[in-house]
Formats: sequence, C-alpha cells, structure tokens
Amino acid sequence: MADDYDVGVVDLGAGIDRTVRMFSATATRTLLVVTDEPTSLTDAYAFIKLGNAAGMSRNVSIVVNMAPSTIEGEKTYKTLLRACENFLRLRPPMAGMIRLDPRVKETIRHQTPLLIRSPNSDAAEDVEKIARGVMRDLADARREMAEA
Repeated sequence: MADDYDVGVVDLGAGIDRTVRMFSATATRTLLVVTDEPTSLTDAYAFIKLGNAAGMSRNVSIVVNMAPSTIEGEKTYKTLLRACENFLRLRPPMAGMIRLDPRVKETIRHQTPLLIRSPNSDAAEDVEKIARGVMRDLADARREMAEA
C-alpha cells in the first residue's frame, strides 16, 4: 500500500504504550499533540523521554491543540519545551497550534470531518497550515536526499 502514496497519516491513541511508540518509531515525522492539561503535558514529556532513550526523538514535533489564544498556546508549548530542555537537552520544534473552536464539537456531533463541514473555521485553517508545513518539510527532505 505504501507504494501508492506519498504520505500516510495514522492517528494513534493518547498515552505512551508500546504500540504507539513503535508506530511512531517507524514514522518519518511524528506530530505529538498536546493540550494545556497537566496529564497531556506529562504524557507528551514521557513519550519524548522514552523516544529519546530509544534513539527515536529526532522526528517529533509538537502541535498544541485547543489553544484558547496564541499566547496560551505558546505558553503550553514553552512549558513542555522547558522540561525537555532542562531534563533531556532536547528542543522539539513546534509544528503549529490549533485554536479552540466551537465548530470542532459540532463536526464531532455530526460525524463529519472538520475540513468538510467547517472549512473556513479557525481550527480548519490551523490544521491546513500545519499540513502545508509538514508537506513543505517533506519536500525539502526529499530534495536534500536527491542532492546527496
């Protein structure tokens, strides 16, 4: 199946169980989604720590989800970043932020993808921005490999 696609996206469950870590280890890039909830930040840090111990932390980028504002989203990212810098000597980059948007709950209730039901919503714009960044990074990596 991989021969037919340039990119595959797998949405893994929350937490740090072995299956989640093993899937992530095989990925070219892992987007680790966090919120400002303490359990989310703790799980994200543990995921990065275990990945680092196994030599698999280079491909992790952070996405802050349900950010009430840009300032609050940056604060959430910086909280995780400080822990990673202080204890792991790592600086996982921020891939982006998805703003808190009431339309997300509406799309869940209607079991319709956000980008189809509310393509002009704040959250949809944020998801598209992150996707463009991931695709740009992938194209840059492929170009570097071709030049090498």
